[in-house]
Amino acid sequence: MLSHRTLLAFAFILCGFAQQAHAQLRTVPYVEVERYLGTWYQIARNPLIFEGNCMCSRQVLSLGQGRVDVYNSCNEPATGELREIRGFATNNDPSSNAQFTVDFGLPHKGQYWIIGLDVDYRFAVVSDPSLLSLYILSKTPTLSAELYEEAVALAAEQMDVSKLRMTPQAGCTYP
Repeated sequence: MLSHRTLLAFAFILCGFAQQAHAQLRTVPYVEVERYLGTWYQIARNPLIFEGNCMCSRQVLSLGQGRVDVYNSCNEPATGELREIRGFATNNDPSSNAQFTVDFGLPHKGQYWIIGLDVDYRFAVVSDPSLLSLYILSKTPTLSAELYEEAVALAAEQMDVSKLRMTPQAGCTYP
């Protein structure tokens, strides 16, 4: 088990890397927020310890009061138990609409940077300035191999994609 001091030191190290990576990560030039809203299915992701081993992962984005409301859900593979969290995202860059801060009411807010986007909004590639997270999202529960490869190639232009893992979406019942 990691001690509190070890976790704190790790957090400071990550913050240092995040500041360095921030200058390197490029978002897409412009996102039409109205087109981006709706349901996005997680096709693949970099595993992050706090997310567990979810399947049937998706997010629903809707226009809120001066912000974007966020609803994330997934199912535990062993039990099928629903995990869900609600929050909101604020736009950090209205000139591009590609950088958001997400608040789920937890002590730490997340960064949601759109670094790749299909011209028809069929897929999106999302990361954060620290380059730890990476998500390939789709407007449908499956994504063709061609579009998936295109999304991964966009991500690979800026970051390591070797940790990407597919997110099972077969046999899902979504809330």
